Amino acid sequence: MAEAASVAAESLAGGGARAARAVLGQVVLPGEELLLPEQEDAEGPGGAGERPLSLNAGARSRVRVICGPGLRRCGDRLLVTKCGRLRHKEPGGGGGGGVYWVDSQQKRYVPVKGDHVIGIVTAKSGDIFKVDVGGSEPASLSYLSFEGATKRNRPNVQAISSRL
Repeated sequence: MAEAASVAAESLAGGGARAARAVLGQVVLPGEELLLPEQEDAEGPGGAGERPLSLNAGARSRVRVICGPGLRRCGDRLLVTKCGRLRHKEPGGGGGGGVYWVDSQQKRYVPVKGDHVIGIVTAKSGDIFKVDVGGSEPASLSYLSFEGATKRNRPNVQAISSRL
């Protein structure tokens, strides 16, 4: 608790973004902006500086940074959305980038777009199925998302009523 309070005071006093490598393993708070190490340019190593994550760099930047739970890309920024410790996993092929996420304790699972989940189909509405994945709202799933489903071969999925 004391660590979180000191981080909050430090974050509010600084007012700016912190380097992600400098805070790995430390507590980050929602609303903080993180900076990632600058990538090497075609002119040569440009190495030591820090800059905000630029998502519009195009073909120049080949490093892939993946935001895991607790982080969100908002325009050209990388924002913290959960309180917890910042973690990082290097990519398998090396070369920078990797996965950044915030490791936090929570009492219930909060599904995020892109997560692999198991759910129960609760309703069918035209070409869309409503699926209960254990979150605060049901997920919407197209019939084409099912394995082997085509426009001619629709899946035979029965909706389970939520009244038990």
